Amino acid sequence: MTFGYIPRVTERTRAVFRFTAACLATALLAGCAGLPDLFTPPVLHLDRVVVRGLGVTGGAMDLVLGVYNPNQFALRGTRLQVGFDVEGSHVGDVEYDDDFQVQKGDTTQLTLPLRFEWSGLAGAAKTVLASGDIPYTLKGQLTVATPLGDRVVPFTREGRAPLSRAAEELPSRH
Repeated sequence: MTFGYIPRVTERTRAVFRFTAACLATALLAGCAGLPDLFTPPVLHLDRVVVRGLGVTGGAMDLVLGVYNPNQFALRGTRLQVGFDVEGSHVGDVEYDDDFQVQKGDTTQLTLPLRFEWSGLAGAAKTVLASGDIPYTLKGQLTVATPLGDRVVPFTREGRAPLSRAAEELPSRH
């Protein structure tokens, strides 16, 4: 009983197959090379600073940050490291290791607790007391998980943020 013709694989057939596979692989890699351009780094900004308590040697405050995701896909933040300076004086560092979500085109607020010492902040304290807001510099890096893999995003932000005491805290805004 014969089921039909079974072709023989010739060297020429193998060569055509290898060439076609190489072309497809090159096209696939070339297409994927553009994927990193799809990622736009998130934007961080300091919404406000809330003083939780003051003592003889220093105090505690919360840095309320907004993380904006300009991408067309959700981001999962896995780590945030922030250095906080006021008028050129280093106030302290915060490391935030809790996962957080930022939906596409949305902003998520994070509250980062920071302990500080008074030493070296005399000039900055005068400015804050006189104006009610803080001239700040944030410097650090944000690690996010994306559909394209993990990304470490370095950032530096400068600006002014309102200062309040815990009892005067403003409602969060989104």
